[in-house]
Amino acid sequence: MLRHRFRKTRNDILMFIVNGTTLKRTLFILVCLITLLGSSFRPMPGPSFAMGSVAQVGGDLGENLPEAEEEDPGLYYRVYEVQKGDTVSGIADSFNISVDTVLSANGIQSARSLRPSQLLKVPSQAGILYTAKSGDTVSSIAASYEISSDRLVSVNNLMRADIEAGKILFLPDARLPSATLRESAGDLFKWPVRGVITSWFSWRRDPFSGRNTFHNGIDIGVPLGTRVGAAMEGKVDETGYSPIMGKYVILRHSSGYKTLYAHMSAISVQEGEYVSVGGKLGLSGNTGYSTGPHLHLSVYKNGKLINPANVLQ
Repeated sequence: MLRHRFRKTRNDILMFIVNGTTLKRTLFILVCLITLLGSSFRPMPGPSFAMGSVAQVGGDLGENLPEAEEEDPGLYYRVYEVQKGDTVSGIADSFNISVDTVLSANGIQSARSLRPSQLLKVPSQAGILYTAKSGDTVSSIAASYEISSDRLVSVNNLMRADIEAGKILFLPDARLPSATLRESAGDLFKWPVRGVITSWFSWRRDPFSGRNTFHNGIDIGVPLGTRVGAAMEGKVDETGYSPIMGKYVILRHSSGYKTLYAHMSAISVQEGEYVSVGGKLGLSGNTGYSTGPHLHLSVYKNGKLINPANVLQ
């Protein structure tokens, strides 16, 4: 007796599974999920070069690619402890930055003031600190200090062209004014006369009253009528006579400096006149509040008295 073999159709299989046990239905679902997941990892057809590696593509096109620019590491600070025998210039050389950078970052007014164990901030690149003034812009600052405006923006993370007054900026590659460098080196001013210092910039007993008062300059003892020269080039800001200073001359210099020469016997310049360093201002004397022939010298920085001994060469 012949037996007819019936080929099961897709519907028959589905009905068999549906009418089957729970185990059969679960197995069927798992098989379907595995099939779907497997199909998602099949490589997509494409052009032959798409199958190559990144190295292969770079090798073919490398000759036409520009060289990568060296990445700017940005601005950061390190701390250095001053050792015995250190100098500002030596520290700057060891960190491959400028003397201006060390002075500016630490507010050093005199290079001679370094002391062992003193801690210094050392920027990672050459430049100086600058406090923005009203009306400053990126372009105006860059032009004034002859530096790159792009680097100025990058180093300080500036988001706008105009800058808020009072904001402290780091000016990459900028230099300090020559007068500031001369001041820090202690040779900003020349001695107006050569003589013996009879009174220093310090507290002293007043020679007339006997009370302790602060002497706001230095007194240099010289013979009467000694030639007095300008300690630094500048313009004559004022001349005159007062009961305290006697005959005096005030010179205005660059970078906010002024010098006062007092107790003179004669004045040789007029207000508004330009005088070169060493130029004759007059003659020493004994006028005003004085106990003998000498020259009194005071130095001002931005309106504040400073010790002349720190800036005289």
